[in-house]
Amino acid sequence: MTTALILVAYAYIVWLLFLAVMALMHARDRGVLPRGTLMLAAPAILVAVTLDIGLNLVASIPFAELPQELTFSQRMGRYKQWAPLRPNHWRVKAAQWICANLLDCFQIGGHCR
Repeated sequence: MTTALILVAYAYIVWLLFLAVMALMHARDRGVLPRGTLMLAAPAILVAVTLDIGLNLVASIPFAELPQELTFSQRMGRYKQWAPLRPNHWRVKAAQWICANLLDCFQIGGHCR
């Protein structure tokens, strides 16, 4: 298996865990998340956050920059903040696409703020 394929698979797994965590947050916000369910989900949430931090480190390669924040989505949010001053910057364009297509649509109010 090539390194690129491993990295894509890693990012995909992080995204799937993100979807699960967003579903849990939505249930919590609606007040319908049972305590027992949260306890069962806690290890998955911990794994998701840990892998998100790892993804942010790995993303240093394609984004050609060391992370300045803890998680990948925080990095995307920072890049999106550049948009008013650098709307055509490639990092801004990448962050806008990632947020619009993979993150924001799964969290009420948007994920990359």
